Amino acid sequence: MVWLKRDRLASAPQRAAAGDLRAATPQPVRSTGPDALVRLRALIENGKFTEGAKLPSERALAAELGTGRPAIREAIKVLCGLGVLESKRGSGTYLKSGGTAAELAPAEFGVFDLLEVRKMLEPRAAWLAATRANPEQMLEIESARSRLELRDRDWKVVPRLDYDLHASIFRGANNPVLLVIYEFLMSRILGNSGERFRFPSDLQAMRDGHKAIVEAILRRQPDAAEKAMIDHLQSTGVTLIKEGSR
Repeated sequence: MVWLKRDRLASAPQRAAAGDLRAATPQPVRSTGPDALVRLRALIENGKFTEGAKLPSERALAAELGTGRPAIREAIKVLCGLGVLESKRGSGTYLKSGGTAAELAPAEFGVFDLLEVRKMLEPRAAWLAATRANPEQMLEIESARSRLELRDRDWKVVPRLDYDLHASIFRGANNPVLLVIYEFLMSRILGNSGERFRFPSDLQAMRDGHKAIVEAILRRQPDAAEKAMIDHLQSTGVTLIKEGSR
């Protein structure tokens, strides 16, 4: 005898209606990896945990910070790498002695310092994404580009959406070290004073640059993806210089 799930017995119109209902139901907004890092760091800076104290479980932290467990895991990995937290196998994660706000104080650097480092990291990340990204990661990259293009006139959200696009490329590169470096760097910017970093006002140039990068990645053309990223960052730098001289 074959047992069928109840939803398989529903008629096609019923299944379609159920699908429409699910699509129309608002889904809770979950924060991303950098958001989790920013929020976890804020808890530490604000004295939520004493030195040597054991942190709550990933599940509890995810619930408190409004994010998923993978994002919490990434945030913990970054802070362990910085010597702020210590993960003990079979025991949990602890705030190391001295892992206070001093170690987490925001670095003082400017937009051109950031751009210089991005030029070192992002072209290679694009090259790797074109060779390593799986279908789900490809979809994430294209979806992030589409979201940014839809709202690229809203400068309150552009920094975050731009980050989401570039971070999706780093995830597609499938190199956890690259991703940790990028997420930590950008979390310090967006989490402390993202508005002090200017973003180019030439929307068409930004759109064209992102489109060239993403299309090369989707076509599995690593050299073209790398060059497109170099050109995009170079264009960004030129635009910032022009705006700074006004």
